[in-house]
Amino acid sequence: MLPKEFSTPSRHTHSESTYPNDDSCNYQNNILNSNQGSAKKKGHHPLTVSSSRFQAKGTFPTPFFQDFGTGTFDSTDVTHSCVVSEPINAPYYIPIIEHLDLNSFKTKLCTSTAQHNHKHCPFYHNAKDHKRPGFFYSAELCECAEKEGMTCPNGEMCLRAHNRVEQLYRPEKYKTKFCTFYPHSLEKCDYGTFCSFAHNENDITIELIHNYEYDDDFYMFHFKTVWCPFNLTQHDKALCVYAHNWQDYRRKPNVCAYEPNPCLNWKSTDFILNYEDGCPNREKCTKCHGWKEQEYHPLNYKVKSCPAGKNCTKGRDCPHFHNSKERRYFL
Repeated sequence: MLPKEFSTPSRHTHSESTYPNDDSCNYQNNILNSNQGSAKKKGHHPLTVSSSRFQAKGTFPTPFFQDFGTGTFDSTDVTHSCVVSEPINAPYYIPIIEHLDLNSFKTKLCTSTAQHNHKHCPFYHNAKDHKRPGFFYSAELCECAEKEGMTCPNGEMCLRAHNRVEQLYRPEKYKTKFCTFYPHSLEKCDYGTFCSFAHNENDITIELIHNYEYDDDFYMFHFKTVWCPFNLTQHDKALCVYAHNWQDYRRKPNVCAYEPNPCLNWKSTDFILNYEDGCPNREKCTKCHGWKEQEYHPLNYKVKSCPAGKNCTKGRDCPHFHNSKERRYFL
């Protein structure tokens, strides 16, 4: 275990998780069942661990890992974190969260002869609506599925998704992003409670880090560690606290313990489409994957003077200090 001074603030808790329960670095670092402390939400109680008390002592913990998968959620547009997505706080309103049984959803043929909305039916009606039982196949779309009239030679045993239903209604994808119509036009969503995307903050299954207070602990332990949940067509990724690709993504340093030194396999000049292409050791690597993991690492964050000085344009997102008040010291 890490020394107390290095422990992460605990995350925003959510309702029941649909993620696999194994000893691993979570698919999106959601750590839904973790009790590793708590980040403070804006206007809420302060952190139990102050970055000013951080001490570089002891050894890194043994990390736990899980397959990151091949998808990078590049099929959905995302936006910066200034989007308003505050939860409903009215004491008289308790939202009813209805999540589908993904094991059985769309796996059986609909036998109803009455006319009904197929988007609101748990049974399948054609090949594009059908989901094979189990989750032995990935969320990556089969190339045969993208070509009209082409039949997959691997049939039911294909290791890739055959349609959007198989892509989206799986534990690692379901309710991890907000609906395209969120938050102001949800009445336009044709799927309602059958939508694979979240309709409110209580509905989503990921850690909503944009609700946290942006202090030192936030940037060291949460910044860019979660994939962006917003489904909007316009956004500024440079201003977003969420990750959008593997170059942008950070592993949580307190979970996937890695040293504050660069990985020799990770080429910053290359665009990394699949995580294993960046480093064969993937999330188990003990070095930094890219400059964000290195500069925002607790042993590096705010310990060096900003090279841009007064000309720095990164503002609060800058990992370097600009004055003595920002500078961090090791005790």
